Amino acid sequence: MIKTTIHFILILYTSLLAVTVIAEEPISEIFTEDFGGEKPGFRYKISNVKIEGGQNSLVTDMGGVFNIEMQVLHDCESCSNAINQIIVGLSSDEKAQVSVWNGKKRSGGPTKVVNYGSNLEYLAQDNNDKAEWVKVYFSLNVPNEEGVYYIRTRYAQAYTGNLMTHQARKIEQKKFAEPLGWWKVDRPEGPNAESNIGKIVVEPSH
Repeated sequence: MIKTTIHFILILYTSLLAVTVIAEEPISEIFTEDFGGEKPGFRYKISNVKIEGGQNSLVTDMGGVFNIEMQVLHDCESCSNAINQIIVGLSSDEKAQVSVWNGKKRSGGPTKVVNYGSNLEYLAQDNNDKAEWVKVYFSLNVPNEEGVYYIRTRYAQAYTGNLMTHQARKIEQKKFAEPLGWWKVDRPEGPNAESNIGKIVVEPSH
């Protein structure tokens, strides 16, 4: 009787482990940040996320700084004349780590210097033509602790932000903290699993 009970417990424990492994969060191959509310359209899309030149998922034995690139399309017809940012961070973060795109309605076109010479000088895209997919390059700091760290995104509408296209990265930029604080604006827990665009799994070797 005791052997049978122990055997049953082992089977149940193994089953629970299997369920835990299967229950991974989905990752969007093409992510869309909807505008929300009654106004039509979307804010932006993200695709082709590559971590350290590979895919949108990476397994590593330690944390650290990881280089990421991806394509973004900002095409927000309902955004009026607002200044918009695309911000990115980890599922474990209290605020975003980086603003990767900054501009008005549409991505693409030339890089513009706004407020030149002032303390609020920043780079932005303000495309008057059809929105274009643009590639951005940035880094994320991942804790050196075992776990699954999902890369997530959301919009911000701060007055300043950073632009991380190839052209913009050649120009010295001040890193603006204001858009990073939008991580939990109207989302008390931060962006959820629907905002996953990649993941980094830290599995220390023993």
